[in-house]
Amino acid sequence: MAPAAEPELRIEDVRLGILYMVASVFLFSIQNAIGKWLAQTYPIPMLVFFRSAVALLPSFLLVLRAGGISVLRTNRPGAQFGRAVIWGGSNVASFFAYHLLPLADATALTFAAPLFLTALSWPLLREPVGRERWIAVTVGFTGVLIMAHPSGAGNWVGMVSAILCAVCNAVGSLTVRGLTRTEATASIVFYTALFMTLMALPVLPFNWVTPSPTDLLLFCSIGLIGGVSQYWTTQALYYAPAAAVSPFNYTALIWGSLLGFLMWGDLPTLPMILGATVVTVTGLYLLRHEAFRRGPHRPAPRTREVG
Repeated sequence: MAPAAEPELRIEDVRLGILYMVASVFLFSIQNAIGKWLAQTYPIPMLVFFRSAVALLPSFLLVLRAGGISVLRTNRPGAQFGRAVIWGGSNVASFFAYHLLPLADATALTFAAPLFLTALSWPLLREPVGRERWIAVTVGFTGVLIMAHPSGAGNWVGMVSAILCAVCNAVGSLTVRGLTRTEATASIVFYTALFMTLMALPVLPFNWVTPSPTDLLLFCSIGLIGGVSQYWTTQALYYAPAAAVSPFNYTALIWGSLLGFLMWGDLPTLPMILGATVVTVTGLYLLRHEAFRRGPHRPAPRTREVG
């Protein structure tokens, strides 16, 4: 039986949406700090496996909340797998970046994702970019080059990993645009975690170091925190427009700087501060430009798949 769309009134609450986004970004920052701590002792593949495998639990709860097992029916398993490959690449790159760089540095470099998102919109989706957005992207990449100024706090492998993470995030966001036209958000989150777990499983025996009971809890917390933070991001976008909540992603710089200082005594360098400022201002401009380009918009009634 074909899915039927049943109107469901979307409750708009911008303040609640912002609260969800700020809380989600805080959890992601905690996850990154835990990952950096564990990566000092354990192989990266272990972090990737636990991040995806444990996240299956909150992802499945999201599926149940969205309507049950029927939500997992998909006509595009290949696209779902492709999304998981991209997101898996993002996870591997981010764990390397946070392992090799100070938290604030890695966080700031990953903020190049909106720049790549804009730059790749035309070749991947044939979406017009326009002169103003190309200028903003160029300025933003200048900020990335400023941040990439070598310093004793980091290394080129970590910087390249952070930028690769930003590229994967951008490509992943573009693929989600296409997937959400036919697939439920809950199914995308679940299949991403499932396929990532299956991909990490074969390499796990060759990269296994038995964790202590405390570290095992930390490994599990990565997956749980990641799953909850993904869910809270979804809630943020449910209650408020993306243009209203997306700027609060940049609060990750605050959390990254604070956690990096408290746990490792890291202080951001002057090139990192200047570059992060350029990238942040450019990202906020792109968000504002996108909001004005689309014009005033109130979310349409949400649809729910039944039957």
